[in-house]
Amino acid sequence: MKIKHTRHQLTAIGLAISLILFTTATIEAAKADTVVVPKRDIAVIDVPHPKEGNLLMLRGLVGKGTASFRIDGQCRSMPVRFVAGDFSGRSIDFGKSKSIQIVVTAPDVIRDLLAGKDLVSDMVHVASDPADKAADLHLAKGLSADTGFVINPGRSLLADVLGARKTDVDCASLSTRLP
Repeated sequence: MKIKHTRHQLTAIGLAISLILFTTATIEAAKADTVVVPKRDIAVIDVPHPKEGNLLMLRGLVGKGTASFRIDGQCRSMPVRFVAGDFSGRSIDFGKSKSIQIVVTAPDVIRDLLAGKDLVSDMVHVASDPADKAADLHLAKGLSADTGFVINPGRSLLADVLGARKTDVDCASLSTRLP
């Protein structure tokens, strides 16, 4: 089809330019929708079967668990020892306690723990509410904010000397542990 008039030619050119701009905008919007935001660095410490002891007003907890890490898109796992205490005891008894889970969100605390440094609750900002953005970690289950604790990387005193054994793991296998 031939376009004979200049006015019709300008209309066709304008229509073609509009179509090109619309198509470009649609493609850019589709690209923006597919941008994947990297997941933030996080560590989750699970102590599945801590033992609890009460001596009148004193209460102590001790157990072994696992710290799971996601840092820069890579996942690792490491054994940890756990000890905690507070003044909520009521009697003299010993037994098992509920499982404990601690979620660490502060990058410097995560990296220190992975490097083999102890995590002491008095040296970080601890919260019970996961919405508290100022907190370095929050207590997901099994502990209250009044309970002081220490997380020690490794399973033995030998790990204190040689370092805790870290295992690289597939992040998909930790998807149920890491938010």
